[in-house]
Amino acid sequence: MEKEADTYEKIYYSLWELAGRYRDFMEFRVIGNSHDERMIPMLEMGKGKGVLFCLGPLDGRDQITPKILVCMAEEYAQAYECGWLLENFYDIRKLLDQIRLCIIPLANPDGYEICQKGFSVIRNPIYRQMLRMQEIPWEEYWCNARGTDLSGNFPTAGYKRTRTGQEPASENEVKALIRIFQEYQGEGLLSFGQAWQRILYYTGNINNRQIQKSHKIARNLQKCTDRRGKKVEYTCGSQMCYHLEKQSSTMPENGKSRYFAPGAVEPFYQQITGRPALRIEIGKIAGESLAKEELAKCSKDICLLPLEYIFTYTSGLVS
Repeated sequence: MEKEADTYEKIYYSLWELAGRYRDFMEFRVIGNSHDERMIPMLEMGKGKGVLFCLGPLDGRDQITPKILVCMAEEYAQAYECGWLLENFYDIRKLLDQIRLCIIPLANPDGYEICQKGFSVIRNPIYRQMLRMQEIPWEEYWCNARGTDLSGNFPTAGYKRTRTGQEPASENEVKALIRIFQEYQGEGLLSFGQAWQRILYYTGNINNRQIQKSHKIARNLQKCTDRRGKKVEYTCGSQMCYHLEKQSSTMPENGKSRYFAPGAVEPFYQQITGRPALRIEIGKIAGESLAKEELAKCSKDICLLPLEYIFTYTSGLVS
């Protein structure tokens, strides 16, 4: 199988080149650095006053989603410049001039690089030696250069330490995201990653009105994937479309999901802004690779979801 993962450098410069090519409606920005001094890039697209965040994986094993988000940005840029309608419905220029996108495809660059090349890519000798002493093989490594799981490091209500001495927002990557969330606030967060081909919305530590709004938007995103008429194969071999799932901030009893647990990015964003924070999972488990044809399918499955979010949010379909 031909692997379609890009290097950190390729993703970084792809965003930088896009912003230079479409400078009338795009801006490139570095929002912070990892602990091993890799820059975390963000691409702003559109001219709207509001912002919708599209966040890539915090799990270093996810080698697919960052490239999908870059491909999505490239498709949007061409459609915006040419004034095209996507799927003969979404006027991308009109939508992004109401709410612009902030795309952050790679928020854990150290973990991403480790899963491609091994612990030797970490330049800091202390961190490198510490990682080599762990029992986790580099191919299965999901944390950052300091061995912290970023998906549980946000200062949410009910935050729980995963190890002695660890404090919420202790990691540079998490601090960078918190700063940009606080600066922009935004009209919502779409968090993309690999898992079970579902759309998750959050129900813990927020009021009923926020839950209802999140559910309505999540349901419209699910309908958007259904309208495409696609059924995508799960890793287990079964056939089913994206499904909708609600989760509270409580860790499920089976322990299979780390998402929306205390310390996750989605509940943190929703708690500080009062805006919906949804998780979009493509139907592949983190650590799996995709052939070129499979990558194209996954890209098509999710490429319309940010546009559907903006359309739903701005057209009065939710209050």
